[in-house]
Amino acid sequence: MLKRFNLTVPTDFEEPLLGLAERLGLSAFSSPQIRDAVGKGETDFVLTGETVVSFIASTIEQDTAAIESEIASWLQDFGLSASCLVCEEYAENQDWMLGFKEHFKPICVGSSIVIRPPWAEPLPDEDDGITILIDPGMAFGTGTHETTRLCLQLLELLEIGGSYFLDIGAGSGILAFYMMKRGANGGIAVEIEGAAVENMRKNAALNGISDRLQMLCSDLADFSPALPAEGLIANITSPVIIEYLPLMSKWVRPGAWGVFSGVNATNAASVRKAFAENGWRLNREITDGDWHGFYLERV
Repeated sequence: MLKRFNLTVPTDFEEPLLGLAERLGLSAFSSPQIRDAVGKGETDFVLTGETVVSFIASTIEQDTAAIESEIASWLQDFGLSASCLVCEEYAENQDWMLGFKEHFKPICVGSSIVIRPPWAEPLPDEDDGITILIDPGMAFGTGTHETTRLCLQLLELLEIGGSYFLDIGAGSGILAFYMMKRGANGGIAVEIEGAAVENMRKNAALNGISDRLQMLCSDLADFSPALPAEGLIANITSPVIIEYLPLMSKWVRPGAWGVFSGVNATNAASVRKAFAENGWRLNREITDGDWHGFYLERV
């Protein structure tokens, strides 16, 4: 018998919950909640601000009562209601992914980008843009966080064809996959979490780009590209941007572009100051709620 713990939480709690799943040694999947956009076409959706995070456990191999107790304590510690948690049991020969798949639908980002699970039917006008296939088979989200959307919106503005880029803190790989599908010659996606890199490689194969994108598990302090890049993507936290920007700035050539996010309103001024001090000219800044995205040029 399998047991699935479904937690419906505000999207800001997705990453902490996935961290809890990793600590408990459980497979986890997350999916943003969406609804049809009122008054728009049938392929348009809006995010509700909530995410379903599902933990999967075997009632034979794991103490599911202890797991449920850990989750309940976590909810209490974060001030969330116990009603956020719903438990479901599945026979071993039952497809426990079916319930989860119902939550994960195609998402439209920017003007021409679709993020879609491989089991979902293509949208009617999908061939007109860029489609990125993501199977959320590990605990690293589905690429719909505000900072991911900000980066994609800024990358849409760039002339990408033939460029060589770096994606720092690549996570699921969505941003690097978009670059490759836009015609980049090659790139390196760097991620510190080994399980995330494994998941990234599986999704790269789904998107047919495994042979052109190098995916590395590395700490930033230990990473050094062989050649200076023509572009840099960094969707990472503000303290990491500020700490490693002097090093990252050495990884690109003069005139290179940079797309950064992971910066909230509280830290935006400090990050802008770091850009100026490290030779980056700010060309555009956009926001999504409390989050900021930056498009810059290395001078």
